[in-house]
Amino acid sequence: MPAISLRAWLLLIAAPGAGAGVPQETQTAPGAAERLEADWMRQHELREAPRRPGEATTRAEEDAAGGNDGRIDGEWGFHTGYEIGPWWQVDLGEPCAVAEVRVYNRCGDMAPRASALEVLRSADAEQWEEVYRHDGTVFFGHSDGRPLSVPLDGAPTRWLRLQIPGKGPFHLDEVEVYDGGGENVALLRPATQSSTSKWSVSHPRPSSPARRLATPLAIERGLRLAESLARRGADVSASVAALAALAARWDGLPEDAPEAAGRALYLEARRLVRALALSNPLLDFDALLFVKRATGTLPHMADQYYGWWSRPGGGIYLLEDLRGEAPRERCLTEGWPEGNFLRPDLSPDGERVLFAFARHRPEVAGMDKLDKSRLPEDAFYCVFEMNVDGSRVRRLTRGRYDDFDARYLPGGGIVFLSTRKGCFVQYTGARVEETTRGTTPDSYVRCGGDERRPCAVYTLHAMDADGGNIRPLSAFENFEWTPAVAADGRVFYARWDYIDRSNDWFTSLWSTNPDGTAAQLVYGNYTRAPNCVFEARPVPGSAKLVFTGSSHHSLTGGSLALLDRSRGTEGEAALTRLTPEVCFPEIEGWPAHYFANPFPLSEEHFLVAWSDRPLPPHAGSRQVQDERNPPDALGVYLFDAFGNLELLVRDPELSCQYPLPLRSREEPPEIASDVDWDGPQFGQFFLSDVYRGLEGVERGAIERLRIVGVTPKTQPYKNQPVLGVSLEDPGKFVLGTVPVQADGSAFFRVPSGVPLFFQALDAEGLAVQTMRSLAYVQPGETRSCVGCHEPRDLAPPAQATAALALRSPASIAPGPEGSMPLRYDRLVQPVLDRHCVACHDPASGDPLAAAPDLRPEGSYDALLAHAGGQLRALAFEKDASLVGDCVARKSELLGLLIRGDGHHGVVLDPDGLERLATWLDTYAHRRGSFCSEQEEEIARLREEWREILQE
Repeated sequence: MPAISLRAWLLLIAAPGAGAGVPQETQTAPGAAERLEADWMRQHELREAPRRPGEATTRAEEDAAGGNDGRIDGEWGFHTGYEIGPWWQVDLGEPCAVAEVRVYNRCGDMAPRASALEVLRSADAEQWEEVYRHDGTVFFGHSDGRPLSVPLDGAPTRWLRLQIPGKGPFHLDEVEVYDGGGENVALLRPATQSSTSKWSVSHPRPSSPARRLATPLAIERGLRLAESLARRGADVSASVAALAALAARWDGLPEDAPEAAGRALYLEARRLVRALALSNPLLDFDALLFVKRATGTLPHMADQYYGWWSRPGGGIYLLEDLRGEAPRERCLTEGWPEGNFLRPDLSPDGERVLFAFARHRPEVAGMDKLDKSRLPEDAFYCVFEMNVDGSRVRRLTRGRYDDFDARYLPGGGIVFLSTRKGCFVQYTGARVEETTRGTTPDSYVRCGGDERRPCAVYTLHAMDADGGNIRPLSAFENFEWTPAVAADGRVFYARWDYIDRSNDWFTSLWSTNPDGTAAQLVYGNYTRAPNCVFEARPVPGSAKLVFTGSSHHSLTGGSLALLDRSRGTEGEAALTRLTPEVCFPEIEGWPAHYFANPFPLSEEHFLVAWSDRPLPPHAGSRQVQDERNPPDALGVYLFDAFGNLELLVRDPELSCQYPLPLRSREEPPEIASDVDWDGPQFGQFFLSDVYRGLEGVERGAIERLRIVGVTPKTQPYKNQPVLGVSLEDPGKFVLGTVPVQADGSAFFRVPSGVPLFFQALDAEGLAVQTMRSLAYVQPGETRSCVGCHEPRDLAPPAQATAALALRSPASIAPGPEGSMPLRYDRLVQPVLDRHCVACHDPASGDPLAAAPDLRPEGSYDALLAHAGGQLRALAFEKDASLVGDCVARKSELLGLLIRGDGHHGVVLDPDGLERLATWLDTYAHRRGSFCSEQEEEIARLREEWREILQE
C-alpha cells in the first residue's frame, strides 16, 4: 500500500455529513467499513511496518534481528543504548554443536568499541559460561574480508551471547554461528539485546508478499485483549475460537499465495479484534464527548494555549451510539463564531461541561501584543460552562488573559490555568482581584519570545462555580500545565522546574490540594526522558497514573506511559510504556506518529487521540511550522495496553481530541481548607531535620538556612536582560537567613504567595546544598519537610524537635545591603572598594596588581574572568544539586581571601565574607530584578514584611 495520510483516505471515502465545514460536493461515499480498513492499513504502515532511525521506539527483538539477517555491509546490524555491559544474543532453537562463531564488526572509526568482545553460551538463557574474550586488537570483516573467527569445542549450545565489558554502546554488523557441518545455524533465528537506542531500527524477516502484513501480531494482541476481558467476566470464547482458527489459516497460507490473500486475513483479524474491543464491559456509556479543532499554529508546549495562535473550525461534540453500526455526531456549539475550543471537563453528574474558547482573530497573530489593551478580549481563551445538550451557556471568566483547562473540584469549585499571575512578586488574593477589574501586565518565560510572540506564563488558579472569587492556587514563577483531579481530591499537574538549570528537560509531575496548599513533587524532578509529563490522569481503582510523555518544543503529544510510584519517583523504573513503538519525543527522537489525551478506563484500557502524522517540531519559519502542523492530525480511538487501537471518530478536515465518557462518576472527597485569603499574607515552614538527605555532612555543620525569593520576568524578549552568568537566569532576592537548631530542625515564617528556594549554610555562611526547585505557602499555611533532599516518601521521625519547642517561629535575619533587592554594585562592590581597589586600579602604580581592574565600571567582568573563568563555570546552570557542589565553597576567588594567610594581608571581616558568599551562592548575578519597577516593588514589600524580619 503506498504511503497516504488518513486525511486523504477520508476525503476520498467520507460519508455524507462527516466533516464540519466540508463542502457537500466533496463528500462521496461508501461508508464505515472502508474507513476502518483505511485506518487499519495506515496503522500497519506506521505502527507495525519497518521504521527508520529516530522515527519511533524499536523493540529489542526488532533491532537485534539485524545481527543475524544475512546482510553484511560494514554498517551496524544492531545498536544498543549507552549502558554498562551491553549485549546481543541469539536463540539457536535447540542445542547445537557449535564449532565456530564468525563476527563481522561495524567498520570505520567505531570498530574499536568491540575490541574487548566476549562470547558466552548457555543452555537455559540464565546461567552463562564465558568461552572467549578478545585480546583488544581491532577487527573488521566487510572492509578487509577478515571477520573475527572464534573456534569453539563443539559442545551443545542453545543460546549464544556476545557482549562488551564496561560502559558504552554495542553494535556489530553480523554474527554467524557454524555447526560441525558448516551450516550457519544462527541465520534468521530469534535474537534480542540488552537495550535499544535512537539508531535502532526494525529488521523484518524476509517473507512472501502474502505474509508481509502483521497478521500474527494482530491475532496475538486480540488474544491478550480477550484474556483481559475474560478477567472482567466477559464471555470471549467465540472470539478466541475465531482468532485461533484464523491463526491456523494464516499458518497454512501457501508461500506463493497472492498478496491479496494475506491482506484479507489481516483485515479479518482486525475486524475480529474490533468486535472484541467494542464488547469491553468498561464501555458502560452510550455517548462520548469530544472536541473538533485545529491545533494552534505554533507547535510549542507554551504557545499552544494562547488564543492568538488559534485556528478556526470545530466545536464541542457528542458521539452517540458509539458501539453501534452507525455512530452519530452531534455538535453542541452550533452557531458559535469561528474559533477554537480547548480541553473540556464533565461534571461529576455528567450533566455539565466546562471548556475554553477563543474567537479566531487572524489579524492578531502578526500584531505587537505587548499592549494588551489593543487586542480584542475574545482573542484570549476564556472558560465557559454549558449543559451537555448545549443549553444554558455561561461565560465564567473575562479579561485579556488566557484562561483554560478548567476542571471541576470536589465541593463545587473549579481549578483552571491562567496567565493572570503576571508580574506580581507576591501573588495574593488581592492581586488576583486586580486582574478582574482591568488588564494587568503578564510575566514571561525567560528563554524565548518577542513582542509578536510573547510567552506569557500561566499557573493554577481556582474560582467558585459561578466564576467568582478567583484565587491563586500557585505562586510558581514558571509554567504549569494539564491539571486533573485525583480520587482523593488532590490536583495533579505538570510544572517546569527551570530554576538555575537547563531549560529543556525538567517538566515534572506535581500535586496540590485544591486550595493551593501542600504543593509537592510526584515524579520526575531529575528525569530527562520524557521531557514533559503532561496530561496525567489517575487510573480508576488504581494508584497508577497514565500520562503523555511529551516534548519541550512541540504540541502536547508523544508516547503514553503508566506511572507507578511504588517502583520509584525518577526515571524509567517507575514507568510502563504503553506505546513502545513511539519514542518519547525530542529527547529520544521525533516520532512519525503520536498519541495524546489519554482517558483511562482501567490500567489496560483507554480512550485516546492518535495522529498518523509526525509530531511537528517547533523549528523553522512560521510557514514551515504551519505546514508541519496539519489541522486534522488526530482522531479519537479506543486503545489498550496490548497495542490494539480502534477508531471511534475522525474528521477529514479537523482533529478530534479530548475524549470523555458521557456518564456520571463518583465525586472525590472535598479537602477542607484553612486558607484565609484576606488574612495576614504569611505562612510558616517547618523542617524536621536538615541532615536527612545531606549525605556525608556531619551533624552540627549546618547553622542556618538562606531564603531566596524568585521574581517573574517582566518583558518578553528572549534572554533579556542578562541578569548574571547564564542568559536564562531567574530573578532573585534574598530575604535573609533563619537558624537551624542543634538537632537539625528549623521553624520560621515567610511571606505567602512568593516562590522561594532554600540553601543550607555552614558556620562560615557558605552553601552546602541548594534547591533546584521552588516552594511557597498560602496565607496561614504551615508547610513541613523531613530533611534536605531526603527521599520523597520518607516519613518524619516521631520525636520532639528543638525548633518547635521554642513555640514560635523564628524571624528572618535580613541579608546584607544589596541582597534585597539583589544588586552587585550594592552587595559586592563595597567589599572591593574597602579591600581591593587600592591595589587593583590602573592608578595604583603596580601594573601587575592593576591587571584585574576592580573599580566599579569593570569589576564584575574581572571577577568572572578570575582563575581562567572558574566563577563563570561554577555559576552557570546545572541540572542537579549535589552536596558540597556550591559556588562559594568551590570558588578560588573566595578561597583566596578566607583560606591560609589571605591575599597580601587582606582579611575579610564577617560582613565582607557574608556579602561575597551571598553573591556567589545566588549564582553571581549583576542584578536580581528584571526592571527598576520590580526593584521598587521588592523594596516596598520589604517594608510590608517587617513583622517577620529582624529589623
